[in-house]
Amino acid sequence: MPNTDSAGFEILDDEECYALLVSTSLGRVAVSVEALPAIFPVTFALIDRQVVFSTGLGTKLSAALAGRVVGFEADWVAADGRAAWSVQLVGMSMVVESGSDMEAAALVAVHALAPVPRRFLVKVRPFRISGRRLPPLQP
Repeated sequence: MPNTDSAGFEILDDEECYALLVSTSLGRVAVSVEALPAIFPVTFALIDRQVVFSTGLGTKLSAALAGRVVGFEADWVAADGRAAWSVQLVGMSMVVESGSDMEAAALVAVHALAPVPRRFLVKVRPFRISGRRLPPLQP
């Protein structure tokens, strides 16, 4: 029987969390701006258990250049609303340097949400990951 939280959601282990992240490409990055939360949608890829996304000049790039800790979340809800999951991670953000990371991460830029004149690639190296799944509801 799966481990559940007080609300009845299944608590996912790290392996399940990473497997779910591979199944989607839209997530949200949370950064602190003047001690207030700011959350941005991003398209991403999971590469070597690191979230990688493209960005232009701005808040997300500034956080990565400063090596700040950020939050990341991705989720999925069935069309009928009877099944869902959410995965959150916290990690250090950094700009992707050229090399093997750059080659794999370049795929992310192809599916970017907004046209940005100059793209940078950012990765989040997680030090904590957690997830929850709503067990499928019966009709």
